[in-house]
Amino acid sequence: MAAKPFSKPTLDLHPTGLDSALDYLEHHLPGWPYDRDLDHPFLTELLDDFPSVQLLEQIKLFRWYHDNHAPTGKPRLALRRWIANAKY
Repeated sequence: MAAKPFSKPTLDLHPTGLDSALDYLEHHLPGWPYDRDLDHPFLTELLDDFPSVQLLEQIKLFRWYHDNHAPTGKPRLALRRWIANAKY
């Protein structure tokens, strides 16, 4: 049996969760100030810092908790606090 060749790790450690969450922020969270240059590293950090949290599910809960609008002021800080307090 031949050994499998070594494959290089991808740069994106969270392709599915990250892509889904970015798409949701851009297209499904009204009022979110979407900026890929900010949101990509922001969500990557959330996935790294809170690996047991289902990020997309929490973003959906966040959306509906705020009545289908992004909070005013500092929405990324509000979302980070929401994720930090998430139970799963």
